[in-house]
Amino acid sequence: MKVIMQRIIILYLLVLSIGCSSNKTEISGLIEGGDGETITLERLDVNRTFLIDSLTTKKDGSFSIKTKLEEPELYILKNELGEIVNLLLAPGEKVFISTRSESFGRGYQVTGSEESENIRLLVNHLNRTRSDIDSLLNVADSIDSPESPQMNLLRTAYSQIIIKQKRYTIKYLVENMTSLSSVYALYQKYDEETMILGSESDFQYFKTVADSLEMVHPNSSLTKSLRSDIENREAQYNQAIKVNTLLSLADEVTGMVDLTIPDRDGEELSLSSLKGKVIMVAFWASGNQASVQALLQLQPIYNTYHNRGFEVYAISLDNNKISWMSAVDFNEFEWINVSELSYPNSKTDLLYNVSVLPTTFLINREGDIVAKNLFGRTLETWLDNLI
Repeated sequence: MKVIMQRIIILYLLVLSIGCSSNKTEISGLIEGGDGETITLERLDVNRTFLIDSLTTKKDGSFSIKTKLEEPELYILKNELGEIVNLLLAPGEKVFISTRSESFGRGYQVTGSEESENIRLLVNHLNRTRSDIDSLLNVADSIDSPESPQMNLLRTAYSQIIIKQKRYTIKYLVENMTSLSSVYALYQKYDEETMILGSESDFQYFKTVADSLEMVHPNSSLTKSLRSDIENREAQYNQAIKVNTLLSLADEVTGMVDLTIPDRDGEELSLSSLKGKVIMVAFWASGNQASVQALLQLQPIYNTYHNRGFEVYAISLDNNKISWMSAVDFNEFEWINVSELSYPNSKTDLLYNVSVLPTTFLINREGDIVAKNLFGRTLETWLDNLI
Protein backbone atom coordinates (compact mmCIF):
# COMPACT_ATOMS: atom_id res chain seq x y z
CA MET A 1 0.00 0.00 0.00
CA LYS A 2 2.84 2.36 0.90
CA VAL A 3 4.47 1.79 -2.51
CA ILE A 4 1.18 2.51 -4.30
CA MET A 5 0.72 5.77 -2.38
CA GLN A 6 4.25 6.86 -3.27
CA ARG A 7 3.59 6.20 -6.95
CA ILE A 8 0.33 8.16 -6.79
CA ILE A 9 2.10 11.13 -5.18
CA ILE A 10 4.89 11.02 -7.76
CA LEU A 11 2.36 10.84 -10.59
CA TYR A 12 0.43 13.77 -9.09
CA LEU A 13 3.58 15.88 -8.80
CA LEU A 14 4.56 14.98 -12.36
CA VAL A 15 1.17 16.06 -13.73
CA LEU A 16 1.33 19.23 -11.65
CA SER A 17 4.80 20.08 -12.94
CA ILE A 18 3.71 19.51 -16.54
CA GLY A 19 0.72 21.81 -16.01
CA CYS A 20 2.91 24.53 -14.54
CA SER A 21 5.60 24.29 -17.21
CA SER A 22 3.02 24.61 -19.97
CA ASN A 23 2.56 28.24 -18.91
CA LYS A 24 6.27 29.03 -19.06
CA THR A 25 7.31 30.83 -22.21
CA GLU A 26 10.95 31.10 -23.24
CA ILE A 27 12.31 33.87 -25.46
CA SER A 28 15.86 33.28 -26.60
CA GLY A 29 17.87 34.67 -29.45
CA LEU A 30 21.10 35.80 -31.01
CA ILE A 31 22.07 39.41 -31.78
CA GLU A 32 25.07 39.40 -34.10
CA GLY A 33 27.51 42.07 -33.01
CA GLY A 34 25.45 42.67 -29.90
CA ASP A 35 27.66 41.29 -27.16
CA GLY A 36 27.17 42.99 -23.80
CA GLU A 37 24.04 44.88 -24.88
CA THR A 38 21.22 45.54 -22.44
CA ILE A 39 17.82 44.40 -23.64
CA THR A 40 14.44 44.57 -21.92
CA LEU A 41 11.22 42.64 -22.28
CA GLU A 42 8.06 44.70 -21.82
CA ARG A 43 4.41 43.72 -22.00
CA LEU A 44 2.52 45.95 -24.40
CA ASP A 45 -0.87 47.30 -23.46
CA VAL A 46 -3.11 49.45 -25.66
CA ASN A 47 -1.43 52.69 -24.60
CA ARG A 48 1.35 51.75 -22.15
CA THR A 49 4.03 49.15 -21.41
CA PHE A 50 5.06 47.16 -18.34
CA LEU A 51 8.64 46.08 -17.69
CA ILE A 52 8.93 42.30 -17.34
CA ASP A 53 12.67 41.64 -17.38
CA SER A 54 16.04 43.15 -18.25
CA LEU A 55 19.35 41.44 -19.01
CA THR A 56 22.73 41.80 -20.70
CA THR A 57 23.57 39.63 -23.70
CA LYS A 58 26.45 37.19 -23.56
CA LYS A 59 29.74 37.62 -25.44
CA ASP A 60 28.33 35.92 -28.52
CA GLY A 61 25.21 38.14 -28.43
CA SER A 62 22.91 35.39 -27.20
CA PHE A 63 20.23 35.81 -24.56
CA SER A 64 17.39 33.94 -22.90
CA ILE A 65 14.35 35.15 -20.96
CA LYS A 66 11.66 33.04 -19.31
CA THR A 67 8.26 34.32 -18.23
CA LYS A 68 5.00 32.76 -17.12
CA LEU A 69 1.87 33.45 -19.17
CA GLU A 70 -1.77 32.64 -18.55
CA GLU A 71 -3.05 34.17 -21.81
CA PRO A 72 -1.45 35.24 -25.12
CA GLU A 73 -0.06 38.76 -24.77
CA LEU A 74 1.78 41.34 -26.85
CA TYR A 75 5.39 42.02 -25.89
CA ILE A 76 8.24 44.17 -27.12
CA LEU A 77 11.91 43.31 -26.93
CA LYS A 78 13.84 46.60 -26.72
CA ASN A 79 17.54 47.38 -27.10
CA GLU A 80 19.55 50.27 -25.63
CA LEU A 81 18.65 52.57 -28.54
CA GLY A 82 14.93 52.05 -28.04
CA GLU A 83 14.59 49.90 -31.18
CA ILE A 84 12.05 47.13 -30.75
CA VAL A 85 11.10 43.64 -31.86
CA ASN A 86 7.34 43.06 -31.59
CA LEU A 87 6.13 39.71 -30.27
CA LEU A 88 2.80 38.02 -29.63
CA LEU A 89 3.58 35.25 -27.15
CA ALA A 90 1.39 32.36 -26.04
CA PRO A 91 1.80 30.18 -22.91
CA GLY A 92 4.39 27.44 -23.38
CA GLU A 93 5.98 28.79 -26.57
CA LYS A 94 9.72 28.59 -27.15
CA VAL A 95 10.57 31.53 -29.37
CA PHE A 96 13.91 32.21 -31.03
CA ILE A 97 14.84 35.60 -32.47
CA SER A 98 17.81 36.25 -34.72
CA THR A 99 18.91 39.74 -35.74
CA ARG A 100 21.92 42.03 -36.06
CA SER A 101 22.83 44.82 -33.67
CA GLU A 102 22.81 47.48 -36.41
CA SER A 103 19.41 46.42 -37.75
CA PHE A 104 17.70 45.40 -34.52
CA GLY A 105 13.93 45.56 -35.00
CA ARG A 106 14.16 46.05 -38.76
CA GLY A 107 15.78 42.89 -40.09
CA TYR A 108 14.95 40.17 -37.61
CA GLN A 109 13.64 36.62 -37.94
CA VAL A 110 11.44 34.84 -35.42
CA THR A 111 10.67 31.12 -35.10
CA GLY A 112 8.46 29.22 -32.68
CA SER A 113 5.63 31.73 -32.70
CA GLU A 114 3.28 31.97 -35.65
CA GLU A 115 1.55 35.05 -34.23
CA SER A 116 4.87 36.85 -33.72
CA GLU A 117 5.62 36.17 -37.37
CA ASN A 118 2.27 37.78 -38.25
CA ILE A 119 3.26 40.85 -36.24
CA ARG A 120 6.57 40.97 -38.10
CA LEU A 121 4.74 40.98 -41.44
CA LEU A 122 2.52 43.84 -40.24
CA VAL A 123 5.60 45.83 -39.20
CA ASN A 124 7.46 45.18 -42.45
CA HIS A 125 4.48 46.24 -44.57
CA LEU A 126 4.08 49.48 -42.65
CA ASN A 127 7.82 50.18 -42.86
CA ARG A 128 7.63 49.89 -46.65
CA THR A 129 4.67 52.29 -46.66
CA ARG A 130 6.58 54.77 -44.49
CA SER A 131 9.56 54.53 -46.84
CA ASP A 132 7.33 55.26 -49.84
CA ILE A 133 5.81 58.27 -48.05
CA ASP A 134 9.25 59.61 -47.12
CA SER A 135 10.37 59.31 -50.74
CA LEU A 136 7.37 61.34 -51.90
CA LEU A 137 7.96 64.00 -49.24
CA ASN A 138 11.59 64.33 -50.29
CA VAL A 139 10.52 64.90 -53.88
CA ALA A 140 7.85 67.38 -52.74
CA ASP A 141 10.47 69.39 -50.83
CA SER A 142 12.41 69.89 -54.06
CA ILE A 143 9.39 71.44 -55.86
CA ASP A 144 9.04 75.19 -55.42
CA SER A 145 5.41 75.76 -56.34
CA PRO A 146 2.63 73.87 -54.49
CA GLU A 147 0.41 74.40 -57.55
CA SER A 148 2.76 72.73 -60.04
CA PRO A 149 1.56 69.67 -62.03
CA GLN A 150 4.25 67.59 -60.29
CA MET A 151 2.70 68.35 -56.92
CA ASN A 152 -0.69 67.16 -58.16
CA LEU A 153 0.92 63.88 -59.23
CA LEU A 154 2.59 63.53 -55.85
CA ARG A 155 -0.69 64.14 -54.04
CA THR A 156 -2.34 61.42 -56.13
CA ALA A 157 0.54 59.01 -55.45
CA TYR A 158 0.38 59.82 -51.73
CA SER A 159 -3.36 59.12 -51.64
CA GLN A 160 -2.84 55.78 -53.36
CA ILE A 161 -0.17 54.76 -50.83
CA ILE A 162 -2.49 55.62 -47.93
CA ILE A 163 -5.39 53.74 -49.52
CA LYS A 164 -3.25 50.62 -50.14
CA GLN A 165 -1.99 50.57 -46.56
CA LYS A 166 -5.48 51.01 -45.13
CA ARG A 167 -6.86 48.22 -47.33
CA TYR A 168 -4.04 45.93 -46.20
CA THR A 169 -4.78 46.66 -42.53
CA ILE A 170 -8.52 46.12 -42.91
CA LYS A 171 -7.96 42.87 -44.84
CA TYR A 172 -5.68 41.66 -42.05
CA LEU A 173 -8.30 42.47 -39.43
CA VAL A 174 -11.01 40.61 -41.30
CA GLU A 175 -8.80 37.54 -41.66
CA ASN A 176 -7.45 37.61 -38.08
CA MET A 177 -10.39 38.93 -36.09
CA THR A 178 -9.94 36.42 -33.23
CA SER A 179 -6.19 36.92 -32.94
CA LEU A 180 -4.66 39.37 -30.47
CA SER A 181 -2.40 40.48 -33.32
CA SER A 182 -5.46 42.34 -34.61
CA VAL A 183 -5.13 44.71 -31.64
CA TYR A 184 -1.61 45.54 -32.79
CA ALA A 185 -2.93 46.20 -36.30
CA LEU A 186 -5.64 48.52 -34.93
CA TYR A 187 -3.12 50.84 -33.29
CA GLN A 188 -0.45 51.02 -35.98
CA LYS A 189 0.60 54.56 -36.94
CA TYR A 190 2.33 56.23 -39.87
CA ASP A 191 4.09 58.50 -37.36
CA GLU A 192 3.71 59.47 -33.71
CA GLU A 193 0.44 61.28 -34.35
CA THR A 194 -1.26 59.65 -37.35
CA MET A 195 -3.05 56.32 -37.01
CA ILE A 196 -3.82 54.17 -40.04
CA LEU A 197 -7.34 53.69 -38.70
CA GLY A 198 -7.73 57.19 -37.33
CA SER A 199 -10.96 58.42 -38.90
CA GLU A 200 -14.28 58.41 -37.11
CA SER A 201 -15.68 55.77 -39.47
CA ASP A 202 -12.78 53.42 -38.63
CA PHE A 203 -13.96 53.15 -35.03
CA GLN A 204 -16.26 50.31 -36.10
CA TYR A 205 -13.24 48.04 -36.56
CA PHE A 206 -12.15 48.59 -32.95
CA LYS A 207 -15.59 47.56 -31.70
CA THR A 208 -15.78 44.51 -33.97
CA VAL A 209 -12.32 43.28 -32.91
CA ALA A 210 -13.19 43.80 -29.24
CA ASP A 211 -16.41 41.81 -29.63
CA SER A 212 -14.53 38.93 -31.27
CA LEU A 213 -11.68 38.87 -28.75
CA GLU A 214 -14.06 38.89 -25.80
CA MET A 215 -15.40 35.57 -27.09
CA VAL A 216 -11.96 33.97 -27.61
CA HIS A 217 -9.66 35.74 -25.13
CA PRO A 218 -11.98 37.23 -22.49
CA ASN A 219 -9.34 37.14 -19.74
CA SER A 220 -6.52 38.73 -21.71
CA SER A 221 -5.40 42.08 -20.30
CA LEU A 222 -5.08 43.27 -23.88
CA THR A 223 -8.74 42.48 -24.61
CA LYS A 224 -9.79 44.31 -21.46
CA SER A 225 -7.60 47.31 -22.30
CA LEU A 226 -9.05 47.49 -25.81
CA ARG A 227 -12.60 47.58 -24.45
CA SER A 228 -11.60 50.22 -21.88
CA ASP A 229 -10.01 52.38 -24.58
CA ILE A 230 -13.15 52.10 -26.72
CA GLU A 231 -15.31 53.23 -23.80
CA ASN A 232 -12.98 56.17 -23.07
CA ARG A 233 -12.98 57.28 -26.71
CA GLU A 234 -16.76 57.07 -26.88
CA ALA A 235 -16.99 59.18 -23.71
CA GLN A 236 -14.62 61.79 -25.18
CA TYR A 237 -16.61 61.85 -28.42
CA ASN A 238 -19.87 62.37 -26.55
CA GLN A 239 -18.27 65.10 -24.48
CA ALA A 240 -17.02 66.82 -27.63
CA ILE A 241 -20.54 66.79 -29.05
CA LYS A 242 -21.83 68.43 -25.86
CA VAL A 243 -19.10 71.08 -25.94
CA ASN A 244 -19.73 71.90 -29.60
CA THR A 245 -23.46 72.12 -28.97
CA LEU A 246 -22.89 74.55 -26.10
CA LEU A 247 -20.54 76.63 -28.22
CA SER A 248 -23.02 76.86 -31.07
CA LEU A 249 -25.75 77.94 -28.65
CA ALA A 250 -23.55 80.46 -26.86
CA ASP A 251 -22.13 82.25 -29.87
CA GLU A 252 -23.09 81.32 -33.39
CA VAL A 253 -19.73 80.71 -35.04
CA THR A 254 -18.39 84.26 -34.95
CA GLY A 255 -17.43 84.77 -31.30
CA MET A 256 -13.86 84.13 -30.14
CA VAL A 257 -13.61 81.49 -27.40
CA ASP A 258 -10.97 82.70 -24.96
CA LEU A 259 -8.03 80.41 -24.23
CA THR A 260 -5.30 80.52 -21.59
CA ILE A 261 -2.40 78.18 -22.37
CA PRO A 262 1.19 77.96 -21.05
CA ASP A 263 4.15 78.96 -23.23
CA ARG A 264 7.55 77.24 -23.21
CA ASP A 265 8.42 78.86 -19.87
CA GLY A 266 5.17 77.77 -18.25
CA GLU A 267 3.76 81.30 -18.32
CA GLU A 268 0.06 81.26 -19.15
CA LEU A 269 -0.89 83.50 -22.07
CA SER A 270 -4.54 84.28 -22.79
CA LEU A 271 -5.99 84.91 -26.21
CA SER A 272 -8.10 87.77 -24.83
CA SER A 273 -4.93 89.66 -23.86
CA LEU A 274 -4.31 90.19 -27.58
CA LYS A 275 -7.65 91.87 -28.20
CA GLY A 276 -7.21 94.95 -30.35
CA LYS A 277 -4.92 93.08 -32.71
CA VAL A 278 -5.76 90.93 -35.71
CA ILE A 279 -5.02 87.41 -34.52
CA MET A 280 -4.49 84.12 -36.27
CA VAL A 281 -5.09 81.12 -34.01
CA ALA A 282 -3.13 78.28 -35.62
CA PHE A 283 -3.49 74.65 -34.54
CA TRP A 284 -0.50 72.48 -35.48
CA ALA A 285 1.75 69.68 -34.16
CA SER A 286 5.49 69.13 -34.30
CA GLY A 287 5.03 65.66 -35.79
CA ASN A 288 2.54 66.79 -38.43
CA GLN A 289 4.50 67.85 -41.51
CA ALA A 290 1.52 69.43 -43.27
CA SER A 291 0.99 71.84 -40.39
CA VAL A 292 4.72 72.60 -40.07
CA GLN A 293 4.86 73.44 -43.77
CA ALA A 294 1.80 75.68 -43.43
CA LEU A 295 3.48 77.63 -40.63
CA LEU A 296 6.68 77.96 -42.65
CA GLN A 297 4.62 79.53 -45.45
CA LEU A 298 3.01 81.83 -42.87
CA GLN A 299 6.34 83.25 -41.69
CA PRO A 300 6.92 85.86 -44.44
CA ILE A 301 3.33 87.09 -44.04
CA TYR A 302 3.83 87.38 -40.29
CA ASN A 303 7.06 89.34 -40.80
CA THR A 304 5.27 91.75 -43.15
CA TYR A 305 2.17 92.42 -41.05
CA HIS A 306 3.33 91.89 -37.46
CA ASN A 307 4.41 95.50 -36.86
CA ARG A 308 1.03 96.64 -38.20
CA GLY A 309 -0.92 94.76 -35.52
CA PHE A 310 -1.00 91.14 -36.70
CA GLU A 311 -0.24 88.38 -34.18
CA VAL A 312 -0.10 84.58 -34.41
CA TYR A 313 -1.22 82.46 -31.44
CA ALA A 314 0.15 79.03 -32.39
CA ILE A 315 -1.28 76.13 -30.39
CA SER A 316 0.70 72.91 -30.68
CA LEU A 317 -1.21 69.66 -30.12
CA ASP A 318 1.78 67.86 -28.63
CA ASN A 319 2.57 65.86 -25.52
CA ASN A 320 6.36 66.08 -25.61
CA LYS A 321 7.92 69.43 -24.76
CA ILE A 322 11.29 68.58 -26.30
CA SER A 323 9.72 67.69 -29.66
CA TRP A 324 7.53 70.80 -29.55
CA MET A 325 10.31 73.25 -28.68
CA SER A 326 12.78 71.61 -31.09
CA ALA A 327 10.32 72.22 -33.93
CA VAL A 328 9.75 75.82 -32.79
CA ASP A 329 13.48 76.57 -32.55
CA PHE A 330 14.53 74.73 -35.68
CA ASN A 331 11.90 76.45 -37.83
CA GLU A 332 12.36 79.81 -36.04
CA PHE A 333 8.69 80.33 -35.21
CA GLU A 334 8.93 83.68 -33.42
CA TRP A 335 5.26 84.32 -32.76
CA ILE A 336 3.37 83.27 -29.62
CA ASN A 337 3.85 79.53 -29.11
CA VAL A 338 1.73 77.70 -26.53
CA SER A 339 0.76 74.10 -25.77
CA GLU A 340 -1.18 72.14 -23.17
CA LEU A 341 1.27 69.26 -23.78
CA SER A 342 -1.54 66.81 -23.12
CA TYR A 343 -2.51 65.57 -26.60
CA PRO A 344 -4.70 63.56 -27.29
CA ASN A 345 -6.41 64.72 -24.09
CA SER A 346 -6.07 68.44 -24.83
CA LYS A 347 -9.19 70.60 -24.60
CA THR A 348 -8.43 73.52 -26.90
CA ASP A 349 -8.94 71.55 -30.11
CA LEU A 350 -12.35 70.45 -28.78
CA LEU A 351 -13.32 74.04 -27.99
CA TYR A 352 -12.53 75.08 -31.56
CA ASN A 353 -13.81 71.85 -33.13
CA VAL A 354 -10.45 71.04 -34.74
CA SER A 355 -10.48 67.73 -36.60
CA VAL A 356 -7.54 68.13 -39.00
CA LEU A 357 -4.15 69.83 -38.96
CA PRO A 358 -3.38 72.51 -39.80
CA THR A 359 -6.48 74.48 -38.83
CA THR A 360 -6.41 78.27 -38.49
CA PHE A 361 -8.91 80.94 -37.41
CA LEU A 362 -8.59 84.62 -38.25
CA ILE A 363 -9.91 86.97 -35.54
CA ASN A 364 -10.50 90.69 -36.11
CA ARG A 365 -9.67 93.54 -33.71
CA GLU A 366 -13.11 93.26 -32.09
CA GLY A 367 -12.57 89.61 -31.17
CA ASP A 368 -14.79 88.00 -33.81
CA ILE A 369 -13.80 84.98 -35.88
CA VAL A 370 -14.07 86.22 -39.45
CA ALA A 371 -12.45 83.43 -41.49
CA LYS A 372 -10.99 79.95 -41.28
CA ASN A 373 -8.03 78.22 -42.98
CA LEU A 374 -6.68 81.19 -44.92
CA PHE A 375 -3.22 80.89 -46.43
CA GLY A 376 -0.97 82.66 -48.89
CA ARG A 377 -2.26 85.54 -50.98
CA THR A 378 -5.83 85.06 -49.74
CA LEU A 379 -4.69 85.67 -46.17
CA GLU A 380 -2.75 88.76 -47.24
CA THR A 381 -5.89 90.19 -48.86
CA TRP A 382 -7.85 89.70 -45.65
CA LEU A 383 -5.12 91.31 -43.59
CA ASP A 384 -4.97 94.30 -45.92
CA ASN A 385 -8.63 94.89 -45.19
CA LEU A 386 -8.56 94.18 -41.46
CA ILE A 387 -5.43 96.07 -40.40
